[in-house]
Amino acid sequence: MSAAGYVGRTAGTVAASYSIVVPPGFVRVPGGLDAREAAAVVATQLAEPSAAEKLSAPEDWRLRFGSAFERALAADVHGRVLDSYLSAGPLPGTDIVCSVVVATVPVTRSGHADLDRLLLRRVATHGAEPFVLAGDPAVVWDDPAGDTSALDGDTATAGGGDMADDVAGLTPLRRRTVLARVAGRDDRLITLVLTVGSTTTAEAARSDVTSDAQRRIADALADVFDAMVSTFLWRDAESRLVTDRPLA
Repeated sequence: MSAAGYVGRTAGTVAASYSIVVPPGFVRVPGGLDAREAAAVVATQLAEPSAAEKLSAPEDWRLRFGSAFERALAADVHGRVLDSYLSAGPLPGTDIVCSVVVATVPVTRSGHADLDRLLLRRVATHGAEPFVLAGDPAVVWDDPAGDTSALDGDTATAGGGDMADDVAGLTPLRRRTVLARVAGRDDRLITLVLTVGSTTTAEAARSDVTSDAQRRIADALADVFDAMVSTFLWRDAESRLVTDRPLA
């Protein structure tokens, strides 16, 4: 492996940003934007008319993106969301929308705020599965669709954990949460939260056929999320990829 563009995982290596592979059909909304700025970013990615034109037809915008756009912005109450990745409207031929929110989770400093212990607590309290994210300890678990208490206790809740499921017209189907350590940091964790929802009302969703189809689509989106997570890599302040592999 060439050393250019890479940095070894040493005592002095600190993650400053990340890289992740996002499949086609998703748009990225950087954290820290207001609605108009976010709309401009999305419109640019879609190579469609200007954000101003989009904002002049809010109903068309809402139909295209369901509730995911508003949810991603409303969730960042503490300004901790790094990025949101939203399906560009309902999946073709369905009423299902999807979002992946990446956020930091500051750790409340105390004698009990051991990061590895916090991760292990998720194994005991949420049935989480341990794994390794980009070389660092991590856990992943599924919450009941309506459960918004993804993070609690010794960690301050990040935007990804605040993704409320009470948006009118959206029936929650699936939530999967990844919580992981950050390379070189002991004052925060990172979370990646998948939320899958349907614009079908809860009453209509009681149909066996509809529910079965929705479950299968939600399962497929969870697999897509897992594939995205598998591509996650840390970058240092110089944007070099952090690696455990020997550098030539």
